[in-house]
Amino acid sequence: MNAISPICLTDLAPALRWSRPEDLAPYLKHSRLVDGWWRSLPLPRVLEIAGPAWLAHNLALLMSEYWDHIPIGDFLPVLRALPVDMDGVAEPVRGAVLATAGDWATLVGSAPSCVAAWSFPADCGPVEVIGSAAWQALRPFCGEEARIGPLPSPALMIEAVRTVAHWLPENAPDRVRRALGYLSAATGADLDEGPPPSVSEPPPGGADVPQSPATRAIRTLRALRNQHAREQERAPGGEAPEGDRGPAPDLGTHPMVDLLEEFLRGWSPLERTVAAERLFAADPISIRLLADQTGADVGDIRNAQRSVEERLLQWLSSPGGEPVTRHLRELSDELGAATTIDTLIGAHPDHPVTVPSLKAPLWRVLITFFTDRRLHNGWLVADDPQRMRWQTREMLGDAPTLDDAAARLDRIGIRRRSLRAWLQSTPGIEVRDGRVLIDPSLPPEGPAPAPAFGGRPELSEDDGSTTAGGLPIRRRPGAAHEAGAVPPPHEGPVAAPPSAPAPPGVATSPRCFHAPDGRWWHRVDIGADHLNGAPVTVPPGYATHLGLQPGRLLCLTAPGADLLVLVWRDQPAFDSLRPLLRRLSAQPGDRVFITVDGDRLDARRLPAADLGGHGPTGRALHLIGYTAPAPTEEALRIIARRITEEENPDPDPRTLLDMLTERGDDDIAEELRQSMATPH
Repeated sequence: MNAISPICLTDLAPALRWSRPEDLAPYLKHSRLVDGWWRSLPLPRVLEIAGPAWLAHNLALLMSEYWDHIPIGDFLPVLRALPVDMDGVAEPVRGAVLATAGDWATLVGSAPSCVAAWSFPADCGPVEVIGSAAWQALRPFCGEEARIGPLPSPALMIEAVRTVAHWLPENAPDRVRRALGYLSAATGADLDEGPPPSVSEPPPGGADVPQSPATRAIRTLRALRNQHAREQERAPGGEAPEGDRGPAPDLGTHPMVDLLEEFLRGWSPLERTVAAERLFAADPISIRLLADQTGADVGDIRNAQRSVEERLLQWLSSPGGEPVTRHLRELSDELGAATTIDTLIGAHPDHPVTVPSLKAPLWRVLITFFTDRRLHNGWLVADDPQRMRWQTREMLGDAPTLDDAAARLDRIGIRRRSLRAWLQSTPGIEVRDGRVLIDPSLPPEGPAPAPAFGGRPELSEDDGSTTAGGLPIRRRPGAAHEAGAVPPPHEGPVAAPPSAPAPPGVATSPRCFHAPDGRWWHRVDIGADHLNGAPVTVPPGYATHLGLQPGRLLCLTAPGADLLVLVWRDQPAFDSLRPLLRRLSAQPGDRVFITVDGDRLDARRLPAADLGGHGPTGRALHLIGYTAPAPTEEALRIIARRITEEENPDPDPRTLLDMLTERGDDDIAEELRQSMATPH
């Protein structure tokens, strides 16, 4: 299924994972948030409850007082990927940054201890500037209203609210007090005294005070409590009706909703809760938070989730779930490889209707049922969106008419109903006078895409610009190809272990393969533990090749902007690959190949089902990520090239088998032995 893990603060600031809760509590404790919320609560919910100003200001204090030796961009790695226009930063922070750092990139690359030494103007200091940087990192997780206009300094906002509160005379009008209550709740400036009384009650008329995320959260909770109390009074025996957050759909008017609801009503209450809060929620909550809310044991919740996933999969493949499965197939063909959420919602009258037991509209449930699609920037896509954008620009370079563009893009799965939206969302494309025009000065999002696994045997693998069907290639302009020459991604220190012997090189590391463009790919054999979030070890030689050292960590950006952390404690390992594996719809037995370019991680999945019907030669090639068929002699040459950096390595079978065994690739060596023992 396509459920996506929520982003918590520890995902945004990986250094917090290795901090003791008691050290963080003075900065991050909040009266309306559970203890340790930074490890479990989805970030959008935190910002709705506490407000971005409060969190940005406290992150600035935390960086300045506790992590002052780490560059701001290493504490919040997302800042290195976020383009920031100085015109979007409000005064006086904008002037302070220009007068001290000179530009935003210098600020992001500096440690708070260095920032503190700069000569700031009287009206702005280091905490105010660092807080503005923290707010930029939080901005993608805020509501739309928080993304518009220049961002002020959180510290200055909080100080302004406190100044007004101290000045406010006792005879101030109620309207002024309500306005101050709104500002106090939105910024978190008055946390020691709790939320002001004026925030608890809606202002008369309801329009005098704008609605912040904090006030909306408080009023929503009050409304839900009142609704729950009314339902208990109406329901027989005082029991509230199951699965109600609004009027239930009329039976018989929405067949697919009725079908799904009938199936779900046979589940236990815990199973329905897990499905509603984790599998089908817009912001799935963590298991630990769900355990706190329900009083259930963490193990029971995990078991319930496994049961829910198994029951759903069995139902979808059974006659009872066949109407939904058929509808998914029809949707896939109708909507194509990329469609907007609005188009999906409007594709069937049942889609916007809420499934009562899941507290979610049917369209969101269907997105989770898709195994070959994922959400990307408001689009439901079945392919790599970056590659599709490149293909779009390449196919429309001669300024075709809209009709011609529709016919061409239909070949890559862009249907006519999504054509205009797709063109308008692709950088550098403009529709003018009925023609599609390309502006070559505006590049599409991301680097030039790589061919997918499989390739074409007729292409020469020695041609550095192509691949002969092995690992995907995405050329790095000007990058050195020697092992260890890749510039290290941004690092942050953790407790350094005692010195250890120098690790082996990447060429002698197991499951590491050299692509024709010079990049090294590492194979991960997926197990059930990996899908549940267990660490994923990598060979020390591969970690060293990426620039990682013992006792340090790398923060990497994966497809879909997920943050992954590679840390070297006793051995190098990814803290977890679960977000990536879910996006790839990986299953136990699949093989995922990963490579790193700068601080970006790329990945490709080879399903276990692809091995069906392959002989030992095909299985050996599959283990290095090469899926095109090849005779044994050619397979030996391909494998020899993939495990060395030599242009023409010796393909002698005995030498190759010895090299594989020394590297630890016994599975490849065994397949080759069987292949050479089989008569041809």
